[in-house]
Amino acid sequence: MSARRLAVLAATAAAGCSYTAAPDPLELDPDVVSIAIVLAAGESEAFLLAGHPHRPPSDPAPEVSVTLLGPGWEAAFSDTMDLEDRCGGGPVRWPMPMVCLRAPLPEAIRERTAYQLEGTAPKGPFTGSAVVPSAPSILSPADTFRVSATRDSGNWSRVPIGYSAPDDVGTLRPSMLAVLGDSTGTESEWIVWPQDLDVGAVADTLRFDRDDRWLRGELYLVGIGWQYTNFLRASRKAGEQQGFGIEGEGVYGYFDGSAKSRPVWIAVEEES
Repeated sequence: MSARRLAVLAATAAAGCSYTAAPDPLELDPDVVSIAIVLAAGESEAFLLAGHPHRPPSDPAPEVSVTLLGPGWEAAFSDTMDLEDRCGGGPVRWPMPMVCLRAPLPEAIRERTAYQLEGTAPKGPFTGSAVVPSAPSILSPADTFRVSATRDSGNWSRVPIGYSAPDDVGTLRPSMLAVLGDSTGTESEWIVWPQDLDVGAVADTLRFDRDDRWLRGELYLVGIGWQYTNFLRASRKAGEQQGFGIEGEGVYGYFDGSAKSRPVWIAVEEES
């Protein structure tokens, strides 16, 4: 998962998580706005996804004005970006009119640092607060792991890893950026299973479907905070869906942060 898709994790719809699945606790008011934002540690830009969940996709996207406040600075979400490229296409299970907004930042997002949101939506002002979590760690393999050039019957390659997740990480996901042998050295996001790891465990075996284009991959773990995690848990059942970093009349969603581990290279073992 690239940094730009980490920035707004509504992109995780592509990883099997719907943006929201349960009935909206707010009345079916057409002016209600859903907000999704996850800051990515180390990145100097932020992305925000805003949608009208109770309007047909053909309606105009919501008009919102949002500012991100960091340590001694503020940055406005002033650029409208391509929804598919920068915000992962938005939720696939609940189509709605959406807009993807970008804020260039005066410095990179920091781990263990608090950030605030101040914004205005159709029904009034809203605020947000989040602390970016600490990065998880890959303890093993130490640097490079070599997978056999011979794949098993399901075309799987397997990578045993040891890891640790800090207490401020609620969701832990493996991601891989693969280099493909198509004469251009194209880099592509590559799906790794399981898509979520147990934050309380210390080891697992990852697997990925490696086709003939695959040359090598850069594997890392992404840790996401508890506000995002708790929003996903609440979205799978009926009940209150507020208080996940976003507060305000007619606005709900999540505001959180993410941090990724050091990378580990996955390479193909040459057969002798």
